[in-house]
Amino acid sequence: MGFLDSLIGRTQLPKTQEDKIFAITTAAITLEAAGGLEPCRRVGAVFRRLQPGRFTQSNDELHKLLDVEGKAGAFTIEDSTDQYGFQWLVVSGEDFQMMVAALHAVAQSLIDDGYGDLLLAAAFRFQQKDRPVYWVYEYKRGAFYPFVPTAAHARDNAEEFRQAAIAEKELPVEQDQGCWYPLWDLPV
Repeated sequence: MGFLDSLIGRTQLPKTQEDKIFAITTAAITLEAAGGLEPCRRVGAVFRRLQPGRFTQSNDELHKLLDVEGKAGAFTIEDSTDQYGFQWLVVSGEDFQMMVAALHAVAQSLIDDGYGDLLLAAAFRFQQKDRPVYWVYEYKRGAFYPFVPTAAHARDNAEEFRQAAIAEKELPVEQDQGCWYPLWDLPV
């Protein structure tokens, strides 16, 4: 950001680090072996919605892109809007790496179309015995954090810290726990 930008109040968003998202594919092995987590077959990206007219074209392009990549039946895609009004693109399939690659394609497409600032997070669901454990990738910070929800919109902070310690050598784990935001009622 230049001097003139600061005078007139323009701010520059930090450059996204969407390539770091691929670290979850190798970390999944460690998370399964040491953390007792099994990757589930659904992942999703959440982003802010634009006005319907502006977003329709980009959303259609995203679906076409993923339809082409998923033609061989590797995965399916669906749209959903959560209770807070955020748009989710959910990818389901058998191949975890393919689903991560599909989410990366979504992020890159939004960035290429000038909507990179709308990207909020990607969520990867894992199963630990009888409960879900999520790894959330925050695009703006280029880092992951664990989210372990329990009943009644509470979270298991001890398990989140344990999972972070297990994954810190393989994932860029968010160091500021104040940025480990809960994502309630995820569609993944």
